[in-house]
Amino acid sequence: MKILVKPATHLEGEVAAPPSKNYTTRYLWLSALTEGESRVLNPANNDDARALLAACRALGAVIREEAAGEDEKDRVLVVEGFGAKPRPVKELDPGNGGLVLRLLLALGLFLPEVTYVNSYPDSLGKRPQDDLLTALRALGAEVTDRGGRLPITVRGGHPLARREITVSGKVSSQYATALLFVAPLLGGLTIRISHGLSSPPPLATTLQVMTEGGVMPLADWERLVFTVPAGRYRPGLYRVPGDYPAAAALAAAAAVLPSRVTLANLAADDRQGEKAALTHLAKMGAKLHRAGRGVEIRGGLPLRAVDFYGADAIDAVLAMAAAAALAEGTSRFYGVGNLRWKESDRIGDFARELRKTGVEVREGQDEFWITGNPGGYLGGVEIDAHQDHRLVMAFSILALRTREGLVIDGAEHVKKSYPAFFTDLASLGAVVEELD
Repeated sequence: MKILVKPATHLEGEVAAPPSKNYTTRYLWLSALTEGESRVLNPANNDDARALLAACRALGAVIREEAAGEDEKDRVLVVEGFGAKPRPVKELDPGNGGLVLRLLLALGLFLPEVTYVNSYPDSLGKRPQDDLLTALRALGAEVTDRGGRLPITVRGGHPLARREITVSGKVSSQYATALLFVAPLLGGLTIRISHGLSSPPPLATTLQVMTEGGVMPLADWERLVFTVPAGRYRPGLYRVPGDYPAAAALAAAAAVLPSRVTLANLAADDRQGEKAALTHLAKMGAKLHRAGRGVEIRGGLPLRAVDFYGADAIDAVLAMAAAAALAEGTSRFYGVGNLRWKESDRIGDFARELRKTGVEVREGQDEFWITGNPGGYLGGVEIDAHQDHRLVMAFSILALRTREGLVIDGAEHVKKSYPAFFTDLASLGAVVEELD
């Protein structure tokens, strides 16, 4: 699908941040790994969530939707999980979800034989899984793969070969997350993370969610050693917070134009690392005011370049980079090497598309620099989103400050995390057109 995002003069209004993609995935998986009935309030309804729900149903979870009550508008999913006894299946489709795939791969330790299929060869199909597969083999699983990439077959159901395992955290923290979730059901594990940890906040979210489910890992953050006791998760009630990565995209859009935009459903005490994007925009020159569970952004003032350490807010980096393209000076984005292993190469592919619009960008292996143009850009070109929802949102922000707009090819992939993105952007005053 191709979307034309036209230039805009200002944005104004209020939008509620969508439910968090990362929390939704973790709460749904926790509920599936629990014997008994759990309730997940306000879950995201995006492509990743739907792929995980389909897999959980195939594995034996019983899931139904209920109304939250007369006074609540939240969607509620009631999940009766399979616990440590998933139904044997021959095949699982993770969609285009990296975390979804990695969670399901770790569950292969419980299954006699399962093949994970490749529905997105040009996106998830290119992402490496070697580090997690190495850990699964060390735990006793037999694994057949193609250079660490999909399709992958795992044969599990064997006694654990060991109680301590090492997994690399250089490419992604999701490998450790996958092992942590199944660790109590395996009888307990000690997980050591080697080669550093590319993005600590998502792993902290995993530990928080596990603790809410009644299993408390012992975390040594200094040595990156996590010990999980044997046990079972208890049924619970889990409310999904608003999504700070999605909010970062709307906040950046508001910052680059004369705007008065309020983003609701954002708790001030939320642990999502992408909350730092709001502080970053304030340093660049936007005016922010927080009131309760909302943030007001006033844009239109000159923006200045500010360096951004992205490891702790990795899913907000591209939105901040779009704002940097309209700021005075050169911004550096560093600590972002694992962006190369996302849905696309979010350094190389992103830089290539930015150059089409006239943005000056330099790239390193784990960092990149953007020299902004406060006057905006001509536009009038077509952008390849590389099947990546973050690229779709970033170039939508940039399009607002072009003279001829931008055509974004592959815009439908925004549904992976934020299906209502274009609707919400239009409600604030942007002009968005779907092209044949």
